[in-house]
Amino acid sequence: MRRRHLFEFHDLDWFPNVWRNVMTDIMTFFAVKFRPYRAIVPKLKAVLGALRCRRVVDLGSGAGGPALFLLEQLGEVNGVPIELTLTDKYPNVPVFRRLAATWPGRISYCEEPVDAANVPEELEGFRTLFGSFHHFDTEAARGILRDAVRRNQGIGVFEYTERTLWIWGLPLLFGPLFGWLVVPFIRPFSWRRLLWTYLIPVWMVFGLWDGLVSCLRTYSPRELRDLTADLGDGGYRWEAGRVRSFGACRITYLLGVPGRVGPAAPGGPPS
Repeated sequence: MRRRHLFEFHDLDWFPNVWRNVMTDIMTFFAVKFRPYRAIVPKLKAVLGALRCRRVVDLGSGAGGPALFLLEQLGEVNGVPIELTLTDKYPNVPVFRRLAATWPGRISYCEEPVDAANVPEELEGFRTLFGSFHHFDTEAARGILRDAVRRNQGIGVFEYTERTLWIWGLPLLFGPLFGWLVVPFIRPFSWRRLLWTYLIPVWMVFGLWDGLVSCLRTYSPRELRDLTADLGDGGYRWEAGRVRSFGACRITYLLGVPGRVGPAAPGGPPS
C-alpha cells in the first residue's frame, strides 16, 4: 500500500493528556511484556560500541517503555553503563520522574517539550525513535535526520508497525480488546485509567483509528533510504531494512552513523 499521512488523534494539541497517557501506557505495557524491539538490540549495541557512545537520547519517549527495555537489554557498551535521556513533544513528566528515581544515575529526562528536528545542543548522544517516526511527514522526517547529521550524532529509527494488512489486520481489530484486558495490570495503578477504559471507554475509538493510521503512515525501508539520499555529506552512513521480531511481526529500522568519529566522549562523537 502507498504511505498515507493521515492524522492521529493523540498527535493533536487539543487531545486531552489523560487520554493520550492511557494510550501510551498501553503501548508501553505491550513493549515491555512482548518486547517487539528485542530483535534490533544486537545491531544497536554494535553501533553504540563502534561509536564508543554510552548516552542514548530518546525522542518521542511516550511513557518510556521501549527505551526502558532498551536500557535493560543493552546494559553496558564497552564496559560502560548506558545512560538514557527521555524526551517528548508532550512529556509525561510524572512517568519520567518515576523512571529516573528507579534508575538513579542511568535515566534523566527533559520536562520541557523537545522538537525532534531541533534537539537542544546539550542533549548529546545517540538518538532513538521507537514507534514514533511515522508521526512525521516526509519533510519533517527529513528534518529530524538532517538535524542528526548537522550535529554529527548517530540516530536510530525503529518501527514495529508496517503497511501490511495480512500482518496487522487482526491485531488492529483486537487492539481495543487488548487494552481493555491489560489496563488493570498496568503499574502504577491509576483510577483515571480505569475510568476511561471501563466507564467511559472513549479512548478505544480513538485508539482503533490511531492504530490503523500508524500502519498506513509507517515508512518502508525503501522510503527510509529515499529520505537519506541527500544526507550523506561527510561520510555519514545509513542502513535501512527489516528484522524478524516475534510471530509475523517485523521491525523496520534505519540506522545513521557519523563517518567522522573522534575520541570517546560521554555522549558520543563530538560535534
